[in-house]
Amino acid sequence: MPFSVHRRISGVTESWFREAQRPLPWRLGYDPYMVWVSEVMLQQTRMEVVLRYFERFIDHFPDVRTLASSREEEVLAAWSGLGYYRRARMLLAGAREVVSRFGGSLPDTVAELRTIPGIGPYTAGAISSIAFNERAPIVDGNVARIISRLFAIEEPVASPALMRASWKHAADLVRTSSAPRDFNQGLMEIGALVCRPQRPACHVCPLSAHCLARQSGRTGELPKRRVERASTAMTIPLLVISDRAGRLLMRRESGKLMNAMYHLPHGNTSLFSERPLEATTRTLIGTFHHTITTRRIEFQIFAADLGESIRDGRGEYAWIDPARMADVPHPSYVAKALRLVAMPGL
Repeated sequence: MPFSVHRRISGVTESWFREAQRPLPWRLGYDPYMVWVSEVMLQQTRMEVVLRYFERFIDHFPDVRTLASSREEEVLAAWSGLGYYRRARMLLAGAREVVSRFGGSLPDTVAELRTIPGIGPYTAGAISSIAFNERAPIVDGNVARIISRLFAIEEPVASPALMRASWKHAADLVRTSSAPRDFNQGLMEIGALVCRPQRPACHVCPLSAHCLARQSGRTGELPKRRVERASTAMTIPLLVISDRAGRLLMRRESGKLMNAMYHLPHGNTSLFSERPLEATTRTLIGTFHHTITTRRIEFQIFAADLGESIRDGRGEYAWIDPARMADVPHPSYVAKALRLVAMPGL
């Protein structure tokens, strides 16, 4: 595609963004740290969810140095409910690296940003272009969908081939941009608000005149669908066990997926590995459904009792005051369970 066409596309996108952009908190001044936090939060998380957590997180950790000096448990507690907790751990590791290697200031180039833990090609491009107005390409799901339609790329959604082609086109486009910050954010906004996965609003799209899929009537076909992985249905019992003070027995996860997160005991009711004892299940309180990647889980909430001999808790287990749950890192399904139980203080 000729340079002049790329330039028209980038110019139209920039102009549209200046008029149509949503008022988001990290767009007030484009502080690099706030841009970084927002981009990490937005990975695999919907905008409306991120907006509920972003300002609370920034209140707790207003700058890189504050975040870098914080304990992991504090960071995970502030992240609770956003899911994919590895992001929070990598953000903390990255903040410590920024302080130790860059004096507390994020670098502006993609090459240097890529040396920071947790910052991959997309996040590096987003920080460089949005925070520093550098000509760095970015490609996420929204951008790949736009490029697939714009250039009629015959590859399945999220496939390596589509992503390679999208990065090449994104790089060609941003090189022609006079305002990379507006161009890249404009592409993301068009993907979120106009060029949607289903029923794209082509009649109001600023890029419709340049869109090959629009011209051939194929916006509903592109990007091509991929074969979905089958989902797995699971049923998991959760045990609500309290002591005389009203505290809940919680288990601190030590595995890779949700390390240091607190959970209600579930699955095998042999609770303590050093002295296995059975919990006595009393009453089914209720059920709810929760989806984690390809797993569709029905959680069953049971009230349960433990023997007096272990009411002090030990090992990876702890008694937690329900009123303190906001300070304790825990996955969103635990919050759902406790709302169902309607524990005092929640």
